Amino acid sequence: MAFPTPRLLAALLISATGASASAQASDGDCVAEVQTKWENIDRAQDAQRTREMANDLQLNRELCQGRLDLLDARFSLVDDFEACRRKGVEFPARMARTLSDASDRLTDKKAAWIRTCGPQMKD
Repeated sequence: MAFPTPRLLAALLISATGASASAQASDGDCVAEVQTKWENIDRAQDAQRTREMANDLQLNRELCQGRLDLLDARFSLVDDFEACRRKGVEFPARMARTLSDASDRLTDKKAAWIRTCGPQMKD
């Protein structure tokens, strides 16, 4: 069975962190862009989990970098969501609730990443 390569993960993350919601985007476009980005991050997360399982859950520099890339993509997603909300865009209730609470969770996850992966990232 072929496992996702770092390039595949990078491609998924690049598409997830692509263009932010443009100033001219309609409400539907803004919601669609955030939804697409969310789905791309979910796919990248699945690829990351597969890579970690293939390595018997033993973290190394490459896997820690993948985790960091996912965190960065999630922060970008929340930034785009908040930018759309400031423009008055309405989101589906479930999506709005999840993304509204995400900032605090992401800060905690970033701290956990530092504790877990910090030693792996040192040269």
